[in-house]
Amino acid sequence: MKRLLTTLLLTAALTTAALAQMTLSFANLSGVTTKSFTDGTTLVELPLGTNLNQPLSALGIAAKVDGTDVTLTDIVPNPATLRIADDETVVFLYRGRAFQFRFSVGRYFTAVFISDPHTAQSGHDGTAVADMQAYVSRLTAMGRDDAPRYEFAALPGYVPTCDIAFSLGDMDQDSEKSGESFKTAHAGFAEAGIPFITLCGNHDIVPDYWTGTNPDKGLTYGFNDGGSYCNDIARGIVEEACATAQQHGIADYQQLTDGSSHTQVKPFTFTFNGVRFYCGQTYWFQKPYDKPGFFSDAKYYAPDGMIDALEQFVANHAAEPSVWMQHYPFLAGSDCDRWWLDQNDVGLYIKTKDSSAYGTDIDLGAYDSDATAKSYAKKKKDKLAAIIRQTTNPVHFSGHVHSFADNTYNGLRDYT
Repeated sequence: MKRLLTTLLLTAALTTAALAQMTLSFANLSGVTTKSFTDGTTLVELPLGTNLNQPLSALGIAAKVDGTDVTLTDIVPNPATLRIADDETVVFLYRGRAFQFRFSVGRYFTAVFISDPHTAQSGHDGTAVADMQAYVSRLTAMGRDDAPRYEFAALPGYVPTCDIAFSLGDMDQDSEKSGESFKTAHAGFAEAGIPFITLCGNHDIVPDYWTGTNPDKGLTYGFNDGGSYCNDIARGIVEEACATAQQHGIADYQQLTDGSSHTQVKPFTFTFNGVRFYCGQTYWFQKPYDKPGFFSDAKYYAPDGMIDALEQFVANHAAEPSVWMQHYPFLAGSDCDRWWLDQNDVGLYIKTKDSSAYGTDIDLGAYDSDATAKSYAKKKKDKLAAIIRQTTNPVHFSGHVHSFADNTYNGLRDYT
């Protein structure tokens, strides 16, 4: 995956008359990396921000063939006088031999998306800890000579490695008291130095919270099994993963909130190799709430402030290529419209204590019989899609349906 997530095509590689290798170096740049495609092309990755509006001599280019310095004027075209474009492929000729290079500003990288592991959970396609550890081991081994090889259809010859990984919610057994099974099952990413990001899903965060040990469900009070307690556990798992990922390469990590004092399932954003990632947790625009007490019920509030905060943030970062995600898809499966208005455990929508431009402050009936609910759900989805489309080359990833789907919602591609 490249910064812009565009479809990339390689020209056919020229065969060399003899097995020889040309290497390029850049005295005026630090952090240049190279990688060989399986077709013999050498990928030269220049640091982000490199100015290409100048001849390569300004970057201090030099060349060697089979480890021996060569004069640049003996190479056709002369690398010193050449100006290149990002993602340009150039064939250099030297003494009857051809060497193909592809130049890129920034890195190609591969992001791996998984979802709904339901670690150690019976039912819901739950995954045993040992099985999940085996899956993680296969992912961290991507690109090694002794591992299965993968290839992008749009980038033939490039051997992907798992450079960053995401899990899109429904982390573990409902109401697990510690989250240790999920953390143990996915620890291999951190051990390999790969940033790993996880989100909350409907089995992690109330009011979409399900458990046989807590018949009340929903955001309930309790020290050991209440919804408020389990919310804190799930949010802690996410924030711990984000803290570790910051040690492994993600940058500019920020939580996005409406600035209120209410408890929130905080969405967050960060950059990785020039791409802005937006992580919406169970779904974007979840209601903030005040926790229930021993003698008091939970209070929910309209998400309008979060919507405004996100819109302002995007306005300041619209030029950045973006990847968006949340647990719930826009379209596919499980009556997903209902989640956008916080359905509780008995199929009713939770009314907010304050007013809302998106209808969350009105009384709504059960999902299956209330067209008004669907209309307000669509209003929020349309708003999110409009905000996402303000960013550069956006794409959306989601989970929940336990199978792959590829849908388009208001011009936005959503992969589940």
